[in-house]
Amino acid sequence: MVDVPEKVQEAFDELKNIYGNDLEIKSVNDKFCVFRINVNDASEQADCYMGYITANGIVILEDSKQASASSEGTNIKERRSKAKNAVVWNSIGEDDINLLKALSMNSRLSFKRLSEITGISIHALEYRIERLERLLGIKYTLELNMNNLGFSEYMILAKFTGNKLNLKDIKGVLKKNLRVQLALATNGIYDLVIFCVAENNNIIADVLDDVRNSEYLKYLEAEWYITPISSDYGFIPLRQEFFDALKEKIWQRKKKDEHPNSSSLMYREYVLLRELTEDSRNSFSFIDKKYNLPAGSAKKAYKDLTNEEGKNVIVRSTLTISIPEKKYDGIIIANLTNKGKLAETKNKHRNYIIGEPNKIVNKFSYICDMETPDGIFYLFPVLEDGNREKIESELSQTIGGVKFNSLMVEKIISGSIDYRKFDNLYSRQYINLVKDKSIKVRERIIYN
Repeated sequence: MVDVPEKVQEAFDELKNIYGNDLEIKSVNDKFCVFRINVNDASEQADCYMGYITANGIVILEDSKQASASSEGTNIKERRSKAKNAVVWNSIGEDDINLLKALSMNSRLSFKRLSEITGISIHALEYRIERLERLLGIKYTLELNMNNLGFSEYMILAKFTGNKLNLKDIKGVLKKNLRVQLALATNGIYDLVIFCVAENNNIIADVLDDVRNSEYLKYLEAEWYITPISSDYGFIPLRQEFFDALKEKIWQRKKKDEHPNSSSLMYREYVLLRELTEDSRNSFSFIDKKYNLPAGSAKKAYKDLTNEEGKNVIVRSTLTISIPEKKYDGIIIANLTNKGKLAETKNKHRNYIIGEPNKIVNKFSYICDMETPDGIFYLFPVLEDGNREKIESELSQTIGGVKFNSLMVEKIISGSIDYRKFDNLYSRQYINLVKDKSIKVRERIIYN
């Protein structure tokens, strides 16, 4: 029997409630790894690795599609999957969802303010938050305004017309490229969808060349496309590797009267962004101490970077849920065919995006405008069978002048998708609806 810390044991017990008692925890290379014990037709025992639990009780599971594929017995797998979904979703009440929403809007809120917003007592908040962290694999991070950092957003699309792509071969190529933030293997009109940030068109062209000319891709028959994108809802979380590229933005005085430009960063600002992207609940004093900065440096950097009249780089301290209860991720691309019809239905479309049931995560994870081909890109978790088809049908009834293509995400190759409970009264869609006087102004919760 492995001797485990109390928080690890609590998380493991919750996993057994979800998946059943045929789980085992083992200490492997200083990690508390979780295995499912399967018995095959020959009555031979075979352990299936599911993931691991961190020392503070956060569960990190393997890719859900891969984990489910490794289980033997379709009927057993389906029953356990349904049981898992029911336990997780039914155990999270409205108070928990309101807590998730508050932390999604500002993960640095004090317990006092969280209690005022959610109605949960201050004394119960620590346990409730830790429970959600364990159950949903919450990671605290930052949502940034990339344009104000001097970066633009791009999407690379690829369709392989000959041999199929070997995901193991390309994973290393994509991970080592600092400007690649999310890469998805998909099934549909495209086989590969890559989200990047780059300073200009020349640099994104270099990123594409680096990927295409890699040892594993340069001889594959493929059609490649690259397009600038503009985020309209949600965001793509940054990988920590990106900050090695961001170092180039740190300002160093070279001449006596020289001043930093608007997209340059002071060293204290750079380290603050790096640390809070890794964990947006880190204290300012922790950052000051870690980097040997004068007391108050990190706090000043945060104030400067959140100032709308200043650099306005930090949009919000937020979170992502790394293991939401989902079947898979779906993509819909709406290619523009009639700009007039699109304009006529824009407010109906905006209403649809922000109108959703009060579930653990938002209906859409990410929406952006594409330049070439001209259209709209939607990324969303498929929570139930038929959900992707339902969303496409609903979109077709709310937006005109477009032609739809749908894809299924087979695997997240690199990076992560943002699942959270964003307050849609702060979305661009709601703000534009109010400006157009299409809806009445609603009272919003102040998340500070």
